[in-house]
Amino acid sequence: MQRFIVLGWCTFVLFARVSFADPAGELAKSSVFSQVNLHDLASGKIMAARGPLLDFPRDLSVQACYVVPAPIAKAVELHKQWSPTQNAELKVYLHGDISATPALSDFAKLGSAPNNGAVHNLQTATQKVMQNARLQMSAEEAKQYAKNSSFAAFWSNLLYQRALTFQSGGLAKQPAYNSAGKSIGPAEEASRLLREQPKVRAQFQPIIEQTPLGGGTGSVTPGQYWELFDVDGQGALSLGATYWKQSSDSWQSIDLQYYASSGYLVMITFYQLWPVTIDNKPATLVWRVDSISSNELGELRGMERMGSSAAMMKTIQKQVTLFLKDVSR
Repeated sequence: MQRFIVLGWCTFVLFARVSFADPAGELAKSSVFSQVNLHDLASGKIMAARGPLLDFPRDLSVQACYVVPAPIAKAVELHKQWSPTQNAELKVYLHGDISATPALSDFAKLGSAPNNGAVHNLQTATQKVMQNARLQMSAEEAKQYAKNSSFAAFWSNLLYQRALTFQSGGLAKQPAYNSAGKSIGPAEEASRLLREQPKVRAQFQPIIEQTPLGGGTGSVTPGQYWELFDVDGQGALSLGATYWKQSSDSWQSIDLQYYASSGYLVMITFYQLWPVTIDNKPATLVWRVDSISSNELGELRGMERMGSSAAMMKTIQKQVTLFLKDVSR
């Protein structure tokens, strides 16, 4: 599950017939939610709030909390299996899994990208890749368009090379974006997002240290994927990797989107899943943290930036609502 983000560390309010001791303590320590009503969440309510203020202008964080009406083992599988392509309103046009050892054929679907305005706009921008600063890639990658002049060939090769580099070298080996004459490395963006949120980082340290966020390639085997989606009317392509780790009675997950052609530089989504009992029925409490670094965010000030936070919260609530609807069928 992915994408599209008041402080108070108070004790959670507990409600009748709710088994919630350990999750309450962890949430109160690490999240922005000071109170939660599990009965409201069990009825389909999704709580969302802006995360702590981050120091860097292009960074933003949003947190969400919801309940999946299923035991935790089932809830984990539902999260792993769900794809945003199931819902047209999320505007994720293509999703493809990437092999454990990436292959160029993993991106074959790009040859049959949908015939819509967003994809046409991406195709037009690609034709002007050397002059289009809005498409995010290295200067060397941009030069490859002359050798792979078709849309599908160019992007398939770029995504393949980046996925191969990530598989063998992690974030540190990813080519830096050439953005407005500046070099921006995905590893540095991700590292800063973690430093700016010490409570989140501490909560998810057990899984962070076993993924590329902790350095190297990590020890947990990821599920790599790529997507074609809409960003303000223009198609965008991304690469991501998902990681899952089980503790004694809970699960943690990271969805690390380490490349995007536009929209954002890096996006990290954390999930914490706890087993709870609501009205004598097993369920799963989910805490989600979305952290994003985006050049566009860095250009916003005042009310525009507040509006961006509200829009991101609305997008996440919509996504989770659709997820809960799909998994309840």
